[in-house]
Amino acid sequence: MKKQDTVTRLIQSTALLGAIGREKSFSKAAEQLGIDQSAVSHRIKSLEEAIGFALFNRTTRSLSFTKVGEILCSTANDSLGRWEKAINRIEQVNKTDQIRLSLSSSLAMKWLMHILPSAYESHLDLSINTNEDVIDFERDDIDAAIRFGIGPFPGHYAVKLSNCFLQPVVSPRYINDQELDSHHINAPVNLDELLLNPNTAFLADTRGKQDNTQYNWKAYFDKANLTFNSDAIIHQFDRADLLLQGVISGMGVGLGRTLLIEEDIKAGFLHPLGKPVLLDSSYWLVCSYSFAETERFKQLQKWLKKQVNKN
Repeated sequence: MKKQDTVTRLIQSTALLGAIGREKSFSKAAEQLGIDQSAVSHRIKSLEEAIGFALFNRTTRSLSFTKVGEILCSTANDSLGRWEKAINRIEQVNKTDQIRLSLSSSLAMKWLMHILPSAYESHLDLSINTNEDVIDFERDDIDAAIRFGIGPFPGHYAVKLSNCFLQPVVSPRYINDQELDSHHINAPVNLDELLLNPNTAFLADTRGKQDNTQYNWKAYFDKANLTFNSDAIIHQFDRADLLLQGVISGMGVGLGRTLLIEEDIKAGFLHPLGKPVLLDSSYWLVCSYSFAETERFKQLQKWLKKQVNKN
C-alpha cells in the first residue's frame, strides 16, 4: 500500500485508536464511540493488514499493545488533543476581540508597559504573555508574538516592526561615582574615557551572546571598530531588563538596544555613550498565516508600528 493511503487510513482511525489507547479495551472504546465492538475489531484488523503490523496482543481476557500499537495509539491521543485545542481557538475567534500577544519580559517591562494605555485608547484588548521561546501558534494559546532576531521566520507570517541599534548606556550616579572628567550629567561622556578607566565595570546579557541576535559587547565593539577587553565584564545577567536595572543602580556600563532604553533616557535614569550601531537583528511581529488575515491582526500591526515610530 502507498504511504499516502496508509496515512489516510491512520487519520480516519485516529478517534478509534485514541479511544483504545485510553480505555485499553475494545468494548469500552466501542461504548465510548457509540459503535458495535464487532465494528471496532473489523476496523483494527483492516488497519493492521494495511500497515503490515499487529497493533495488539489479544486474549479472551486481556488486551495489550505491541510496540507499533503503542506508538500509534499514543500519537492518536496527541493528535486528538491538538484538534480539541484548535476547535477551542476557532470558537474563541467569534466570541472575543481579545488579542493574546507574546513578547519577552524585557520588552514588556521596558517598552510595552509605557504604551499600554494607548492600546486601550485605540480599542485594542490585549492579553500579555511573557515568553522568550519560539511560539507554536497551533499548540500555544497565543495569537501573535513580538520577537527580536534575524528574520524572517519560516512557517510563520512575519512583518518587521523596527530596526535595532545597540547603544552603550550608563547612569549619572555611576559617572559621578567614578569622578570622570565629564562628570556633569548633561555633558557628553566619552566612551573611550570609560574604557580607559581601570575602575570601569561592564554589564552583559548572557542570552544575547548565545542566541545569535548580536546583542553583546563583542558585536558592538566590532561594528564600532573599537577594541574591547572581555575581562572588563564583571556583572552578567540573563535578562536585558535586569541588566539595565543594574546600570540604573550604578553598577557599571551596560549595553542597551532600541525600545529598551528610550524611556529611561528620557527620564534621566540612563545616559547614552558613544555612537549607536545598527544590528542585523530587528523586531518582528510574528503570527500564523490565518491570523494575519484577520481584522484584529491589522489593527494590532497598525498600532504597534505607530508606537515604534514614536521612538
